[in-house]
Amino acid sequence: MARTLSIASSLSLLAGLAGLAGCPDRTISSVTPNQTGAQTKKIPISADVDILFVIDNSASTADKQAIFSSNFPNFVAALDAFPTGRPNLHIGVVDTTVDIKTQGYSNGATGCPSPDPGDDGVLQNTARVAGCQPPNGRFISDIKNTGGSRTVNYTGTLDQALSCIALVGTTGCGFEAQLEAMKRALDNSRPENAGFVRNGAFLAIVFLTDEDDASVKDTSVFGLADNSVGGHNDYRVQPLFAYACDTPISPSAPGTYTNCKPRTDTNPDNYLQQVNYYAGFLSSVKDPTQTVIAAIAGPPPGTMTDDSPPQQANLNTSNYKIDMLSLNGNVQPLALQPSCSATINGNPAIGRPGLRLKSFVDLFGTHGKFYNICQSDYSNALKDIGKTLFNAISPCLEGSIDTTDTDSSNPGVQLNCSVKDVVNEGTPSQTETLIPACKMQDANTPVPGQMLCWWVDMNTNSCPSPDTGYEINIVRSSPPATGTNVDVECVIK
Repeated sequence: MARTLSIASSLSLLAGLAGLAGCPDRTISSVTPNQTGAQTKKIPISADVDILFVIDNSASTADKQAIFSSNFPNFVAALDAFPTGRPNLHIGVVDTTVDIKTQGYSNGATGCPSPDPGDDGVLQNTARVAGCQPPNGRFISDIKNTGGSRTVNYTGTLDQALSCIALVGTTGCGFEAQLEAMKRALDNSRPENAGFVRNGAFLAIVFLTDEDDASVKDTSVFGLADNSVGGHNDYRVQPLFAYACDTPISPSAPGTYTNCKPRTDTNPDNYLQQVNYYAGFLSSVKDPTQTVIAAIAGPPPGTMTDDSPPQQANLNTSNYKIDMLSLNGNVQPLALQPSCSATINGNPAIGRPGLRLKSFVDLFGTHGKFYNICQSDYSNALKDIGKTLFNAISPCLEGSIDTTDTDSSNPGVQLNCSVKDVVNEGTPSQTETLIPACKMQDANTPVPGQMLCWWVDMNTNSCPSPDTGYEINIVRSSPPATGTNVDVECVIK
């Protein structure tokens, strides 16, 4: 079965060796995959990236939002370290409150109001820091002009502009709907967000939350009698109807549960939207090979995170526990217990297991990352998210590609790959041009006179482990058309 990943190279690498003239000596047709298939990666000529931050605005996240915001300079520095410099960016922020279509869970305009025109997938652009200026529009736009200058819709630095709108507050709904908020921000249901997602751009989603996703498909769950669902709180959606464990979760008594997984059944009491539904939605918005997903959340028991070094739950490490929980002055008779704890800005902080979120992240393979929210500094996580995004749009070949030399008469390693220019991809005017492999003088020098061809070199400095070390190079006699992607398909082992 084929596996897909995405990689994009910088303009300088794609256009390298331009100006040579002549014709290549052999052509390449589509690869013939072996039994394990092929992997595909997309290499856009222009590094365009749309980044959506989904930030928990419930009562327990103030310190976490502050730490997250203070680390934005590290994230921007990672973007600026791309070979061609900062990508062409759209950056938006959405909170985790959505309209649950039910009265009785709000206090005026706070909590879970219905209707809720100010949240519910709307990109947040309110100034949240004293003296800061929000972007002129619903999202941040930062685009490189010819000549190197940039057109932006904000004042100050990029990290300042992001911090200005990312402190989304703590008066939001306690039924955090991270995945549904993401969907509503991107599904064109909010006309305010028009223009955020661009054709051809890569898409990155970054979640910051200390509880699991509780995105509901059947809002009748909020009308169930309190005494049948653990009280007038979030227990009814998470975990009561969210997980399938070795034994059913009790609606009325504490307990310990093992081998819990997100529910996938179609029983009438499966009130939550399935995780796979949201992955399917994203694939309708953007090719999965052009998507990066990251979550900073509570690690489920047994999970090793992508932090460096990897972390795991430091509370209830082997199971899921239900008991009374006292949090922010409120006592909840039954609640999913925290899986991690930390001291943030001198205050105790917890994270409850993000089982549904982890399952969602895992669907994106190496383009999905999960980090521990229970730490006093998210700088390494944000740097790694930036690195993951770079890897997605770098020339480095990822995955278990077959590195067998397919043409011993041509110097260097000739991988079993198909490479093509694709213009206006995904539109009715899409066109494709197959690119032949270069004839090589030696392992790193194409024969002069070739107008359009590709070759690979080994560059472990630019493409360190876990990448393969190989990177794609394109010889061109003239720049490619605007909007061109280079699609690469290589046989895997």
